[in-house]
Amino acid sequence: MSEVAQRFVLDTNQIVGAGSRWLDLEVVDPNPHLRLLVHVATDQVGLYCDEIIKEYTEKLIDRGSPEDRAKRLITYVRGAFEAVDIVTTQAPVSPADPDDEIFILCSLDGDADYLVTEDGDLLEIRASYERPIIAPCTEVLLAVGQ
Repeated sequence: MSEVAQRFVLDTNQIVGAGSRWLDLEVVDPNPHLRLLVHVATDQVGLYCDEIIKEYTEKLIDRGSPEDRAKRLITYVRGAFEAVDIVTTQAPVSPADPDDEIFILCSLDGDADYLVTEDGDLLEIRASYERPIIAPCTEVLLAVGQ
């Protein structure tokens, strides 16, 4: 019997941390964010919604990723991850930054096991959620054996 894939929402800091440079180069020793991105895209179920994709794109370009590479990375994410229709209008416990709430909503409506983030506002409310598990990248990599 095969293992059931786990479901992940990656906060923008995970996508920006993975970067887009690897799309043009052979990556020998990927950083933890890239390792997680590839693991989720190839062995698990990544989740996104349109609002999250918009933020990924904006932040990649704002942080210096060339627009063509940012678009390629977004195409990769859209092809490898599953789209979630957001129907929940408010998180049971909202983060201090209202812009972060979409990640909670996507996690809830997508039945995510993990919301991976380095964002202090999301990590601050992690004890309020049994599922999804809200945790930083390195903690999640350890938990999933990567």
